[in-house]
Amino acid sequence: MSDPFPIDGSRDALWTATAVQAPETTRLDDSARCDAAIVGAGFTGLNAALRLAEKGASVCVLEAKHLGFGSSGRSGGQVNLGLNAGPKALFERFGARQGERLLHRLAEVPNDVFALIRRHRLNCDPVQQGWVQGAVTPGQLEAQQDLAKEYAAFGARFDVLDRDEVAKRSGAQGFAGGLFCPSAGSLHPLSYTRELARVALAQGAQIFTGTAITALRRDGRRWRLETARGEIDCETVLVCSNAYTDDLIGGLAETLVPVRSILAATEPLSDGLRRKILPSQVTFVDKRRLILYCRYDRDGRLCIGDHGPMRDAFRPADFDGLKARARRLFPDLADVRWDYHWGGRVAMTRGGLPFLHAIDRGLVAGMGYNGRGVGMGSVMGQVLADYALGTPESDLAFPVTTPKRFPFHRFHRLGVAAAVKWYGLFDRLETLRAPR
Repeated sequence: MSDPFPIDGSRDALWTATAVQAPETTRLDDSARCDAAIVGAGFTGLNAALRLAEKGASVCVLEAKHLGFGSSGRSGGQVNLGLNAGPKALFERFGARQGERLLHRLAEVPNDVFALIRRHRLNCDPVQQGWVQGAVTPGQLEAQQDLAKEYAAFGARFDVLDRDEVAKRSGAQGFAGGLFCPSAGSLHPLSYTRELARVALAQGAQIFTGTAITALRRDGRRWRLETARGEIDCETVLVCSNAYTDDLIGGLAETLVPVRSILAATEPLSDGLRRKILPSQVTFVDKRRLILYCRYDRDGRLCIGDHGPMRDAFRPADFDGLKARARRLFPDLADVRWDYHWGGRVAMTRGGLPFLHAIDRGLVAGMGYNGRGVGMGSVMGQVLADYALGTPESDLAFPVTTPKRFPFHRFHRLGVAAAVKWYGLFDRLETLRAPR
């Protein structure tokens, strides 16, 4: 029997109910010519559009759905520092010169995002009160200590916390220790997206929504993007579709596996509960393979995220495990009401890192954030703009690489489902073995 109450991952999101009004956009109904065309109106595409427009370039953004339809309108909205690899691993991956440049840029990601918000007065509920990552085991805590030392060399601050300090800062019990990053924070992701669009439009960018690209082809030294009602002629194409990448560019979708993340938000919590759970509005994530992450919204609703099923249509029962994990982490949530349920795709790559991929002359893609999309997606958009403006590849803040494709990509749903079960088993075993 089909579920009588299907949950739409975009329509039913807390962010959809509480976002600022979107700026007016239109469909592309004619032909246009520009310096750069951008595929996707999310964090990456709109940061690229804003930077290009500010530099005097003519820009057209094409979005198949609406502003923030994808991950940029559904994410947890945490603005974090770092990637899913530490400085040592990044040096090994990219070499000393590129690794050092990347690490210095990563160290400033949260501050850069919040500075951008202040500079353009973006109405998106920014909160920069820090981020706590809890370590379940002593081994995880030791790895966190090493990470803090490595990042300190690049000016990024991580404070190592003991068991009591994690409990004091987050209200969460049962952790061996953890990290605190004071520069991190949170924002309203859909409002951030809409506000980026607003200021990009004010700078002269054109944004076309409800405009799916039906074909992309080279035309001499330029590119032509065809849609149902019009076409774009441009010098450079920036592909910023992330977890919603389709088959427009052969092989690109196979470099990503879209996994699903689900979120739920409580009713506004009482002042008493808010003094116990995430006091001072820090954000929180646990250092498990299947992470749980949480933050408050502006109305005091606790928003908690977890992994979800491998489909885009969600059911109420899909959120039972998330709520059970939330109550184990914060027992005081036992009697609260859950008002919102939603979710969407997260783009995972084979190497666990984003990529900046020069596909052809004038055709470049930046995506694959592996759950770090707010901060890293914003930075990637700015780097893509620098690429379009002629910055040499060797001087870009993010290295240009060729991403590896996933073998047997057509079976990725089965692979992800098996990995979730495997990771969940390891997480449970580590939790059972952890000292109390």
